[in-house]
Formats: sequence, C-alpha cells, structure tokens
Amino acid sequence: MNRTQEAFADFHQTAITDGGYLGRMQAVNEQENHLTAKLITELKAINGRLRAANVCVSIRKSGNSLQLRCTLPIKPGDFDKNGSSTKQYDISLGIPFNFDGLNTAEEEANELGTLIARKQFQWTDKYLGKSHNKIKAKIIGDLVAEFEQNYFQTRKRTLKSENTFSSYFYIAQKHLPKDKPAINASFIEAVQTCSSSDSVKNELIKVIRVLCKCSGLEVPELSNLKIKTTAKRKRDIPTDTEIETEFLKFENYSINRPSKLTNREDRNNWKLWRWVYGMLATYGLRPIEIFVKPDLDWWLSSENTMNTWRVNEECKTGARDALPLYPRWVEEFNLKTDLEAIELLKAKIKDKITSREINSARHGTDRWFRFVGVNFQPYDLRHAWAIRAHLMGIPIKAAADNLGHSVNMHTSIYQKWFSLENRKVAIEEAIKKKSKVEDLQDMLIKLEKENERLRIENERLRLQMGNQNCVNLSY
Repeated sequence: MNRTQEAFADFHQTAITDGGYLGRMQAVNEQENHLTAKLITELKAINGRLRAANVCVSIRKSGNSLQLRCTLPIKPGDFDKNGSSTKQYDISLGIPFNFDGLNTAEEEANELGTLIARKQFQWTDKYLGKSHNKIKAKIIGDLVAEFEQNYFQTRKRTLKSENTFSSYFYIAQKHLPKDKPAINASFIEAVQTCSSSDSVKNELIKVIRVLCKCSGLEVPELSNLKIKTTAKRKRDIPTDTEIETEFLKFENYSINRPSKLTNREDRNNWKLWRWVYGMLATYGLRPIEIFVKPDLDWWLSSENTMNTWRVNEECKTGARDALPLYPRWVEEFNLKTDLEAIELLKAKIKDKITSREINSARHGTDRWFRFVGVNFQPYDLRHAWAIRAHLMGIPIKAAADNLGHSVNMHTSIYQKWFSLENRKVAIEEAIKKKSKVEDLQDMLIKLEKENERLRIENERLRLQMGNQNCVNLSY
C-alpha cells in the first residue's frame, strides 16, 4: 500500500445520497481535506528534520506545488534594494504537493543545502526554472497515460472511486486527441468537435477539469463552460403489466434458442439474468448494486422478514437497505426461491475484486436484455420504480432514500420521465381521493346530525320518564 492509501486508513466518508456530479465532488472534497491535513503534518515533520540537520533550506506549499525557500546569491538580472549580495528566494521545481512530491522536495532541499553550505551554489537552469518550463510542455496523451496514478494521489482507492475513475478514463480515451499539446485551446477544440450528444460533451468538460487538476494544469476557459442541452432524450418507462410480461421473455428465449446453445455448460445463465431483471424491477436498484459484495446470507436468512436487499457500502451512494415497492413481486419473480440463479450469481462474482472486473460482470445485464428482446433498458426499471412510488403516494424522501439518492436527484432527474399517461393516472387518483374525502365529510356531517337528533330524542324521553315518575309518586 502506498503512502496516499495509508493516509486514508483512518478516513470515514460521510454518507452521500447524491449519486450525481455534486455528490461525487462532495466526497472528493472530504477526501482532499483529509489528505491535505495528513500532507501538512508530513511537511511540518520534514521541515523539522531539515532544521535538526542544520540544512538552511525549508519547504513550503504554494497552491498544489512545493517550493524550496532559502537565502541565495542574487539571481542574474535581479537586484536587492538593500544592496545585499544575498536574497531570500522561493525555488519552484515543479514538485507536486503529494507524498511522492514531499519525498522529492526533501531530497532536493538536502542537495541544495549541501551546495549552499559548501559555497558551491550556482544559478543553473534547474534553479532558474528554465528546465521546469520544458518539462511542462506535455501532450494530452501524456496526461491520460499518467491519469490513474495522479488521480489516486488525492483519493482513497475503493471500488467506488475506481468505478468513477473508469468512467472518466473511458471518456478521456475516447474523446481527447492524444497528440495535441495539453493547453486550453486543445481541450476546448476537443469539446467543440465532439460528435456525441450534449450530455456527453458536458461529461467531457468535467473529465478535462479533473484530468488537468490531477496533472497540475489550469484550464480557466473551461471553469464555467457548459453545453446547453437542446435535444431532449426520449425514454419509454414500462408499466407494471409490461414489466411482468417482459419477465417471461427470458424463459421463452431458453426454449426457442438454437439447439447448439442448449448443450453448453452455461445454458442456464438466462436464469441468472432473469433473476437480475426481477431484482431491478422490484427494488429499483442500480445494476451494479447486485454485483458488489451482495449479502446473500442475509437475503436468504429467515430473519429477513421484510425482504430487504442490503446494498454494500462500496456502491455509488454507500450502504442502504432497499425495500420492495411490490412485495408480491418477490414471490412472483422467485427472487428468494430461485436458488439456482443465486448460485449462478455467486459463481459470476467469485474472485471479482477490482472495479473493472465487477463492471465486466454486470455489463451482462445490458447484453441479456438485448438477447431476449426486452423492450427497454435496465435503468428504465429504476425510473419505473421511482414513478410508481410517486403514483402510490410514497413520500419523496422515503422513495429517494430507498433508491439511494438525494431528494433533489429524485425530483429533478427521475420525475422528468413522468409521461402524460402517468400524469393522467396521478390526477385521476388525486380526484378519486378527493371524492372519497368529500364523501366521508358528507357522511360525517350526516352522522353528526343524526347523533344530535338522537341526543334530543333521548333528552325528551328522559324528561317524559321523569314526569311520569313524579305523577306515580303523587298517588
């Protein structure tokens, strides 16, 4: 384990419910603040060692870089207004503010201190900064090649962070010109010439910002750049009936597939992907939440009476217990009784440790939806869950927590797929509820009137009985 990852041994991430860019940035900021505190502690320790060794050079942080501070002979072309032959300088050698950089800076400080002590120091290109300027002249391909190493210099390496990096790296590899110089103009041109959708262009902008930040480059022109989305993506959210019907396609595929496929060892794999389909529909899960360290012992436990699915803490928005919106689907889709499918899942994820391996396993979800002819995408089942919850009157906070994202994400992203048909259903249900309330109110008024009539009648009878008793006593 390298020094950066060691520094995160005592780090505890605050629970993040926003699975979008803002949520990722919140997590990154917390990690960066934690790491910065560790680095500053190490910087102080190094300066302490330099002082103890009587090295007349100290190290200071400047932005995301480290500088050597010391008193040196006047630099060529410089002057000192006090007429002294020496002056305090901050020497920038292009050393990044990370653990590797601190090691390098300590070595450079000792080397410079030795030159000063022996009165052998001279202003070479190294200390004048000329060689540093040459080093900075990189091409984009260099930045991409060093992306992973630089990325995890400031982040804890987990399945979650590896998964995020993989998505960044894929976009960088696909959309950035590797042979162009790593300057603002090249990055802006890459965004402008990108032939993908506006949403992909905006993702590319985010990736460029992260890539440049990790590489110590500034791209001010991209700081506020955002592509305004013009084309609205269409998404057909499946109804409950469609979801139940499409579930049957997996077995139909197994019956009608070519005979040569029925003799293969993996001939029953369709059962795994049918089970995955049922889990996505019933719990509104992200596909990867089935494949990251699933707690199958709890899933099959007799103590799991509420049929909760435990999402692992290393997933996108951390750990949570997901509940089924339709408990009947747990039984109808055989989610706890199809033990063969569960064993197939165990075999599928066995020895899968890295983010790349786990993603490779879960990508079968998309392929099998296409194989059997399902008429929508895996993620549409998650959107359908969100909309169904709204139609059922589930409080937004409860629905958002169950899906593992923020209320803002729930309302701004998922409910934009709320179709005209769903709006009609929602309005009709609201009218029905209103009618029921009005009927109940009318009934209550009638009951109150009847109760008042009976009270008056009872009082009248009581008075009559009292008068009759008085007459009887007089005799």
